Amino acid sequence: MSKKIVSREYKVLLKNNLFIGNEQELLKNANQFWHAFSQAINNITSEANGNLDEIADQRFIRFYDTREYILYKNNYIFRERIDVNNHQREVTLKFRHRDRYISQDRNMNRGEAKFEEDIKTPFEILYSFSDTQTIFTEKKLNKIQDATQLYPDLVDKVSLLKAEDEIKAIGITIREIVIKGAKFQIRNQPRLDSKCALIIWYDNNHDPEKPIAVEFSFKYGDENEAYSRKLAQKAYDIFHILQEILIYWVDLESDTKTAYIYKLDETNASFH
Repeated sequence: MSKKIVSREYKVLLKNNLFIGNEQELLKNANQFWHAFSQAINNITSEANGNLDEIADQRFIRFYDTREYILYKNNYIFRERIDVNNHQREVTLKFRHRDRYISQDRNMNRGEAKFEEDIKTPFEILYSFSDTQTIFTEKKLNKIQDATQLYPDLVDKVSLLKAEDEIKAIGITIREIVIKGAKFQIRNQPRLDSKCALIIWYDNNHDPEKPIAVEFSFKYGDENEAYSRKLAQKAYDIFHILQEILIYWVDLESDTKTAYIYKLDETNASFH
């Protein structure tokens, strides 16, 4: 049974050195980027509202995998988030693939399940099926069986996994800040706004004012997957502007955020 794509999210990395500083400086730089972006798309969209001035989320993030990175090599990401303020823990298992029908064939409906389209530079589409669950503070994530208790379908889909296989935190613990508050109109009738966000990652054990990655995203959605050609064309043109016009801000050379963490882990492991 075909699953409907409930949202389309366009993602581009920004130059992290442009966002160095304390929280006040971070918001100032976010404001400057939003001003440049909204001006650049002024001829395409009829209305851009708000600003990137609201710190919506602050959390710690860890990725888990086997020592051989079996999950990642099989297109899975297993991630834990801990809210900085209330310490609530949640885990997400995400499967991403270029083929929609491979991606959607997952039994991941135990928590908040989403089937989405992730679009990365220059225009690479990954179909993402994810499931997010809240877990108890004392829940351990040491072995594959700890993951399969939450996601029983996992071992069936990845035959190399065994319940007793150990898993470890990959790379570093990330401190994440998510800035929201901005949107732009992407369809007139019926009205549809694209919500924007700035995601900033820091190495939690190092400089708290120097980000290791900054990502800007905009997304829109429809529960019935009613995405017209005109709507898709407008989003495509805006994504193109990000990469071709806002070259002062955009980083087209770096790895994706998750790929960077895995590469860092692999590099560090080679020294032991």
